[in-house]
Amino acid sequence: MAIFWTLHLKRDLFQYTHYPVRFNRVTRKVYFFRHNGPGGVVVMPWGSPHAFFHIGRGRQDPNLRDLRCHLLDRHRQVQQTFTVGHFWNHDDDIREQWALICRYMQDGPEHCFDDPLDRVITLSPKGTLRNCWMLVCLMMGTTLFPLRYTLMFPIYGALTLSRWITFKTCRPPVFPPELEAECAFAEDDPHALPEPRFMAEFASDPAIYARALQRHRERMLWR
Repeated sequence: MAIFWTLHLKRDLFQYTHYPVRFNRVTRKVYFFRHNGPGGVVVMPWGSPHAFFHIGRGRQDPNLRDLRCHLLDRHRQVQQTFTVGHFWNHDDDIREQWALICRYMQDGPEHCFDDPLDRVITLSPKGTLRNCWMLVCLMMGTTLFPLRYTLMFPIYGALTLSRWITFKTCRPPVFPPELEAECAFAEDDPHALPEPRFMAEFASDPAIYARALQRHRERMLWR
C-alpha cells in the first residue's frame, strides 16, 4: 500500500485541482502557479531568454504531449518546469496551442482565431461529476463510446468516480489578490470568452458543433 501511495496516489490526491498559467499581454508577463500562499506564483516577462517553451512528453505514456516551459538560471540550467494547458496526442496540436498564445501576446485577442465560431472554451476545470464523466468518455475514445451505458459502464463508472474523488480531495488554485487585480479584465470586454458550466456546453449550438467537426477533420489531415 505504501508503494502504491508513493508511486500513484500521492501525485493525485490532496494536491491542486489544476495548475494554471496566465498570459497577460498588457503587463507582458507570464504567471506560473505553484501553490497557494506566499511565493506560490512564479512571474516571468514574456519573451524572457530564461523561459524556454517546448513540446514535452509524459513519463507514464510517451504518446501524450503537452506544452512545457523550462525556467533557466543564468547558466542555462533548468530550475523549474511547468506545463501549459491540456495534454494532446500529436505535436501539431501543441503547435496550434502555441500559435494561439503567440497571436494573443503579440498581435492581440482580435487576431487569435481564424473563424468567429472558434471563439469557444471547450473544457472546464470544475470537478463536477458531470465533467468527470464527460472527460472519461472523451479519453476512452469514439470506438467504445456507444458502449458507455452498457458493456463498458462498470469501467466508465469506476474511472469517473475515481476522478471525482480525486477532485474532491484537491484544493483549487488561488492567485494572490494583487495578481488577480493585475490580470483583471473589464466586464464588457468584447474579447472575453464565457467559461462553460460543463464540458462542451457550447457544442449544443449546431454552428459551433459543425465548425468543431470541420476543425477535427482538418487536424486528421495533419497526421
